[in-house]
Amino acid sequence: IDRGLNRTSEGARPSVDLGSPDLRISLGLMRERATLSVDLSGEPLHRRGYRQTGVEAPLKENLAAALLLRCGWPAIAATGGAFVDPMCGSGTLVIEAALMAADIAPGLLRRRFGFERWLQHQPQVWEALRTEVLARRRPEAVSPGRFRGYDRDLGAIRAALANSGRCGVGDHIAFERRDLAQCPKAAEPQGLVLVNPPYGVRLEEVATLEATYGLLGAKLMECFPGWEAGVFTGNPPLGR
Repeated sequence: IDRGLNRTSEGARPSVDLGSPDLRISLGLMRERATLSVDLSGEPLHRRGYRQTGVEAPLKENLAAALLLRCGWPAIAATGGAFVDPMCGSGTLVIEAALMAADIAPGLLRRRFGFERWLQHQPQVWEALRTEVLARRRPEAVSPGRFRGYDRDLGAIRAALANSGRCGVGDHIAFERRDLAQCPKAAEPQGLVLVNPPYGVRLEEVATLEATYGLLGAKLMECFPGWEAGVFTGNPPLGR
């Protein structure tokens, strides 16, 4: 708003970094009401900091975490259960499951939060909180082979490997290029298989996906006896 005034009075453009300002102010307009807010998060909170490479229509990290909670993953993980995503894409569900099992707090990899440059920020309180959550981490809970993701797309697997390498437990997560039809039978007696399959936006896509969903149902029964299962889809008829 004051760019012209700033150039007139100071002889230079404002020094505000539009990508990473000291503090972002948001103005929302709805009919005759205006809401002015201080943005204390900065970058959207769903961005944990590990996902730099994605695939088309990636699942947001916070939504992945919500699905895991809805499926009762913390209780399954506490009893040593395994986790598999047979259509893992860039690996978000597998990574979030591993981070949750290891009690690694979301957002630890973020470079900064909006409130850190807020004048009322209390850095001592924030550092004490960070020290507490860092001490709680249990990366040893992510034992090798316990967390696995499969996808038929090589680019997706490469993205998943790159993302998991940044999350702190990537050495213990296994990603493999494998078609759904070649999904192996689980060696563990119990666990959670959670999948976000494509659901199609055009009629011709839906028609081709019917066979995929049928195969997914068959593989859940064949490969994961005794496990819990979750399917997240935007097409309920296909899910049924």
